[in-house]
Amino acid sequence: MELQYHQVGSLDRSSVHENTTKTGMKRIVIFVLYGLLVLLLLILLLVTGIKFSQLSREITDLKQYLGKTNHGGTTSALSSGTCSEGWVSYQSSCYLVSITSITWSKAEEQCKAHGGHLLVLNTAEELDYISRIVPIKYTYWIGLVERHHEGQWSWVDGTDYRSTPTFWDEGQPDDWDNGEDCGQLHPSKTCERRLWNDAHCNITCRYICEKRA
Repeated sequence: MELQYHQVGSLDRSSVHENTTKTGMKRIVIFVLYGLLVLLLLILLLVTGIKFSQLSREITDLKQYLGKTNHGGTTSALSSGTCSEGWVSYQSSCYLVSITSITWSKAEEQCKAHGGHLLVLNTAEELDYISRIVPIKYTYWIGLVERHHEGQWSWVDGTDYRSTPTFWDEGQPDDWDNGEDCGQLHPSKTCERRLWNDAHCNITCRYICEKRA
């Protein structure tokens, strides 16, 4: 009888130990799953925060652009009546600053479709005006191209390149990798004025169109 009781007691303790082990394993699994869920939520919050930050910067840039357009001594197309909607005017020209990025040739096609061409810079004053109205961080295609021979730059509207002042950034044009044949306006590290840079024509960036007012 005592032997049977001892065996039953051993079985009970073994069963309790087994149940305790199973309960412990379940808790570990639950904690692991909970930890993974928290980690996924943190990643989601991080990604959302990054996207929100990027959107906030885009909105800030747009507000700065609109503010400069409306209050920086310029006349919008809507108020002046001399330019199409979405364009801004300066002296005798209208300008369209894009918010999409495409290749140089497609940018020129877009400008032609609007009755104009990529930006041709004739004076320092015109460049300073453009530098004020475009968002700081972006690079823009302009109507400067090296079509036939290395070092022979030309403007898309036929303006003689030698008749206009040049605003190449330091060390430019450098024709890096023997294929940079299209002109850009990019932010300068030394001044507020945008300066020229040569780039591969098949990369994508924003662009500026120009047409007569």
